[in-house]
Order: sequence, then structure tokens, then C-alpha cells
Amino acid sequence: MKKLFTMLFVAGMATGAFAAGNEKTVEIRKSEASKVVVAVSEAPEGTVIVKIKDADNHLVLRDRITKDEAFAKRYDLEALPKGTYSVEVMDQSGVLRTATFENFIAETPSVYSRVAKIDDNKYRLLVSNLEASEITVSIYDGDELIHTERVSDEQGLHKIYSIKRPSSEISFRVSTAGGFNKYLTAL
Repeated sequence: MKKLFTMLFVAGMATGAFAAGNEKTVEIRKSEASKVVVAVSEAPEGTVIVKIKDADNHLVLRDRITKDEAFAKRYDLEALPKGTYSVEVMDQSGVLRTATFENFIAETPSVYSRVAKIDDNKYRLLVSNLEASEITVSIYDGDELIHTERVSDEQGLHKIYSIKRPSSEISFRVSTAGGFNKYLTAL
């Protein structure tokens, strides 16, 4: 009986060691807003396949990696639309790890604007318009609208405004048909 328990114990240890040897530590993590890293901490046995699919389960990217040592690889999702993506890592034994990520791309503004006070009653307004759409400039003295104009220059606007007897609460509102809307002050 003692011999039987010893044999079962040794067989269990061998099975556990064999199973532990076949496990691969695979990590999938988001490294930046639109970048994902796949890391395999042990030398893979054969080809590793990384699949990236969108929320509708359509294959977006398939990468075959043949390495004989541990590796890490970064995938850039910036060119993909915002949404949910799944990353699947597999080898000949099957799926090793799966993770899901939201791809949020920081949108770059299409209009840049700033105002500076250059004299007691003069203000310089700079607007760079990458949308190439009409710009509306409104000037407020406190809550009172004192001037408005529309500018149809694809390059934007660089203009000095002279305001008679301005108060300390002069503000500019710059907006475009594309939805850009920003209030500016010269403090």
C-alpha cells in the first residue's frame, strides 16, 4: 500500500512538472491609448499567431511570429477606428490568452486659436484653421456682444482688433461650421 501511494505521488509530481513545462506565460496589455503589447516570457514551441479582431469579430490583423526565445511585440491600433478590439495569442496547442481593449484615439484639434492683448485697447487674434471652413469671430465686453464677423480664409486668421473703451472683461468666441467653439480671453 505504501508503495502504491509513493508511485501515485511520483506520478502526480511528474504530471504536474510536465504540465508546468507546457504553460507559456503570455501577457497582453495596453501600453498607450492606442497601442497593445503582446509578451511571451518563454521560448515558444513553434509559430505563435496573434489575431486582432474588431467588435463584429472581423479579422483586422494576423501576425505569425517564429521565435526561438522569449519576445515582446507592440501593435499600433491608431489607424483603426474607435471601438472594441480583441487580441488573441495562440500556438499549435491552442489559444494561450485573449484580451479585449477599447481603442480611444485622442483626436487632434482642427482649429487652434489664441488671443493676446498688445496695447490698452488692441488685441491680436490668431486662428489656424485646418478644417478649411468659415470662421465666426464674436467679441464680448462682459456679457454684451460688441462685434461679430465671418471670415472665409482657408489659412485661418491673424488680425488686430481695436476696441474703444474696453472693460477688463473682453473675450473672443471663435467657432466654425465643423463644430469647433472656443472662448478666449487675453489674461
